[in-house]
Amino acid sequence: MIDVPWLVFVASGAICLGAGMMAWMKNPRSKAASIFLVSMMFIFVATSTGPLFPIVSPDNAGTARSLATACIVSILISETLLWMLAIVFPVERRLSFRPINLAGAAMLSILAVTVGLGLAFTDLDLSDPDRIRISTEARALVLTVAATSMMLAMILVLSVRAKASDVQWRSGTIYLAGLWVLAIGGTLFALGSFVDSGVGTSIEPLAQISLATGLAISGLIFAYSIASGQMVMTVSPATEASRSSEKATYRLLHRHVYLVEEEKPDFSFEIFSDILKGRCFDCSNDDAFPCESLECSACKLPCPCRTCTKYKSRPQGMVVTRQFPNDVREEHFLQTTPILWLSTVSGKDNMDPAKLNLLTDYLVNFMDRSHNGVVLVDGLEYLVTSNDFNRVLKAIDRWTECAMTSDCRLILSLDPRTFEKKELALLEKNKEVVRPDAKEKWQVIPERI
Repeated sequence: MIDVPWLVFVASGAICLGAGMMAWMKNPRSKAASIFLVSMMFIFVATSTGPLFPIVSPDNAGTARSLATACIVSILISETLLWMLAIVFPVERRLSFRPINLAGAAMLSILAVTVGLGLAFTDLDLSDPDRIRISTEARALVLTVAATSMMLAMILVLSVRAKASDVQWRSGTIYLAGLWVLAIGGTLFALGSFVDSGVGTSIEPLAQISLATGLAISGLIFAYSIASGQMVMTVSPATEASRSSEKATYRLLHRHVYLVEEEKPDFSFEIFSDILKGRCFDCSNDDAFPCESLECSACKLPCPCRTCTKYKSRPQGMVVTRQFPNDVREEHFLQTTPILWLSTVSGKDNMDPAKLNLLTDYLVNFMDRSHNGVVLVDGLEYLVTSNDFNRVLKAIDRWTECAMTSDCRLILSLDPRTFEKKELALLEKNKEVVRPDAKEKWQVIPERI
């Protein structure tokens, strides 16, 4: 006979796993989404094994102990990963595993210690011949790690409140809300673990319902928020090192889309790199001297970007291109700017042109999170070959709307010879058209230079 409580817990774990998969599919290159997915996977393992060992016959203590160990270790790993998620979410701190940095080494070490504690302290209480329970030490370990994880997650999220944008803070708030729902759902379960056996047995069914409900509601909160774009787990915008104290040569207005018509995207990259590496065109602090050879905390000189109240940061860029990313970085001296390569070859920084919805999610999330963003998309012709023109046009309209509402600048580079006259007219609509080879200088960029 199928055990009903087991099915309920598996269903709750499956909802959490679905939320994790959704986060990763929308942001496959995000450290936050990857950590979130792994934590949800271990929650699913815990919910699949936890309800089984109590119904195992006391004669099969070995099987029950294996199931209990899998459950406890999975719970500990998921709890640890959920607070570690706050290291890179909602504002990303430096975390690297290849090459490994201090934060990455600390994260792996803490996980190893957590697994070791779970293996060492997991044991069964076989004093009741009719009921198998986890030992008091193992239950205490789970609750201690859970309480510590909640505190650390809250501290890490609240500590970045001043640095977070509205979208980032909203995402962090939803993340904490999901954790609190999960914690509240497990309150009765925790209470039943430490009261005497008689009372504990009487509240156990209610505790199981409460825990399963908390898991399900928490998973639904995460899944809905991620699907609706309320909870964003994408790569944090990055700034390039300043080339000098000079202002940018070109001025592109925020909330504008520039369609650059050229055979090769040379002028588009020239504008893009100029904006990223120079001070803002309209910077009012002409006497400032930006120096990025030191950390800002060690520099006492006036900095126009550190004190800027208009944009809050230097320009943050992202590139989508058909050119090989390493060649782009070498030619245009781009070091920290994320570059997506439109290619059918699988890879960490590669984007299949047929997955237009995924590309749109990536661009929209980046523009929503950046304070002073500029995005360059090169390869519209290639997108049209992998998708029909109307689908690409709808995607570009979505990018345009997001650029206009998120205070960003969007540069689209295309070769006009590859489009029909009607298609080109549709692409030019509601955009600033830039023709680098135009004889009249005012036609090069429809704004002051």
